[in-house]
Amino acid sequence: MRPFAAVCAFVVIAVSNRVAGDGVLTDPLAIIVKLPAMLGLPSNDYSKEEPSTSSAASAPWPSSSEHQPKPSPIVSSSKHEEPAKPTTSSVYVEPTPSSSAPPPPPTTSAPPQTSSYSQQPQETQNSGDIPDGQGNNFNVPAGAVRFPWNYNNADKVVPITPKESNGGWAMSPNQMCKPNSWCPYACEPGYYSAQWDPSALVYNGQGSMNGGLYADGSGKLSKPFPSKPFCAPGMFNAGIKNTLGQSVSACQTVYPGNEAMIIPSVAQAGGYVDLNIVPHTYWLGTSSQFYVNLAGSTAEQCIWGNADKPIGNWGPFIFGGGQGADGNTYISVQYNPLYLSVGFKATDAYNVKIECESGQCNFPSGGECKCEQGVCSVDNGCTVTLSGNAKANFVIY
Repeated sequence: MRPFAAVCAFVVIAVSNRVAGDGVLTDPLAIIVKLPAMLGLPSNDYSKEEPSTSSAASAPWPSSSEHQPKPSPIVSSSKHEEPAKPTTSSVYVEPTPSSSAPPPPPTTSAPPQTSSYSQQPQETQNSGDIPDGQGNNFNVPAGAVRFPWNYNNADKVVPITPKESNGGWAMSPNQMCKPNSWCPYACEPGYYSAQWDPSALVYNGQGSMNGGLYADGSGKLSKPFPSKPFCAPGMFNAGIKNTLGQSVSACQTVYPGNEAMIIPSVAQAGGYVDLNIVPHTYWLGTSSQFYVNLAGSTAEQCIWGNADKPIGNWGPFIFGGGQGADGNTYISVQYNPLYLSVGFKATDAYNVKIECESGQCNFPSGGECKCEQGVCSVDNGCTVTLSGNAKANFVIY
């Protein structure tokens, strides 16, 4: 099992209420592991993202769907489940290979801001062409596939630890993009990777790590959805408003991918940063998860932490967000159980509240959603529903 798989394997969204038909949140719940289950999202909602089967014959690799069990609905439980304790090492451990490696699927033919929503989402180019490195001098270990982008590219792709073995890919620093594998990449705050294995049909089975581009046996990269951009605008309806005198980094998990919390969104002191809140058409309808670090953190702290180092997956807060099949967006906040489990005090961290920016925001009973001085307004965290074009902030104070 991958490190911290019990928490990360499904893209956790911390919610504390069940959604009623009128959008008002009722019924306390514990951690819900998948937004689609909460919303009753059909298991085949990802059909819009799948390529035409007519192109399967020309694919550079065999389909893996025949090796995967069909997805089944996950029923949310009202019982609180403690996450499994992760390894205390920040070194990525490759999954144990099976007798036959899961083959990939067929293909189809920000500067600091001081005010909310000052940046409008922009469509990126839809060209199927993959850059050739754009003159970057990133690390390319022997046997690795070169990262195609440089900094500040038009595709809004963000290199991750480019001097390490991952060489810019959204992979752990000691992990390489190798031939015959999928290689995820990260996008700017507010944008999500629109490329993944189209035949990965289960949340935690074969294919759940297959995000990004596919490298064939010779290391040539392929774009599974040529008509889609590399990075697409998210919902752009939620972000972090930082009222502190120090920066705070939110670390998004790579999913599909190795589930490491390495994609940074940094809210500068007194500033604002968009979060990548994904639409319901994202891979299998999954949502976004962010581990939020202590005050004074930067992108450098978006790595695996441990019981002695409260960063990354051991940071004090977990934020979640995503659009449901009903068109509403659900955003949530909770204290990180791992942070609390080893003796770190919630009162040593800052406070967080979700504040409606505009439109109709439905709050839990009591009219607020916050985690303050070690106590959340709803046990195990709370969720706010954003209807229509509503917008909200995670206010750090």
